[in-house]
Amino acid sequence: MSTYLWDPFAAFERMDREFNEIVRRSWGSRDRAVRPLRAIPRPQNVVPSADVLVDGEDVLINLELPGVDVEKDVTVEIDRGALVVRGERSSDQEKTENGRVHRERWHGSFRREFALPENVDATAISARYDRGVLTVRLAGAAVPPRSTRIPVAAAAAPAALPTGGDAAAAEHAAESSSAS
Repeated sequence: MSTYLWDPFAAFERMDREFNEIVRRSWGSRDRAVRPLRAIPRPQNVVPSADVLVDGEDVLINLELPGVDVEKDVTVEIDRGALVVRGERSSDQEKTENGRVHRERWHGSFRREFALPENVDATAISARYDRGVLTVRLAGAAVPPRSTRIPVAAAAAPAALPTGGDAAAAEHAAESSSAS
């Protein structure tokens, strides 16, 4: 199971490497004059991958949170009709001999929000963490709300319109009364 984190700086890093190669071929090894993009601080907010599945009448939301201490660093709550999962994965502060560390595992704060159907009972929601996956079970969320038929009352029948010569007389009378 892997968490793919989109890196908005990957294209810039590739361009930086290609530029350094052009400089090296043209003027010799001068990479140190070009500041590497890895020195630019990266955003610390991440978005964990999630799957939403239907299991009978329940809806399951699986979030990949490997290495997270869920009892201490994760909250699951209902807020304004949405299920909100938020937390933080702290980074291990190990150092290498030359003081450089290269990390590909994500760390930082995260927040995921899922709209809830109206028929979800907040007391019927449970969460469980097992082997790096947080599973939130929304009991009964896959059951469509009951439909209720609403009777439609018919309007009273309109008054009968005059026919034939009476219709022309009624139309003339209506025109005369509106003109005055």
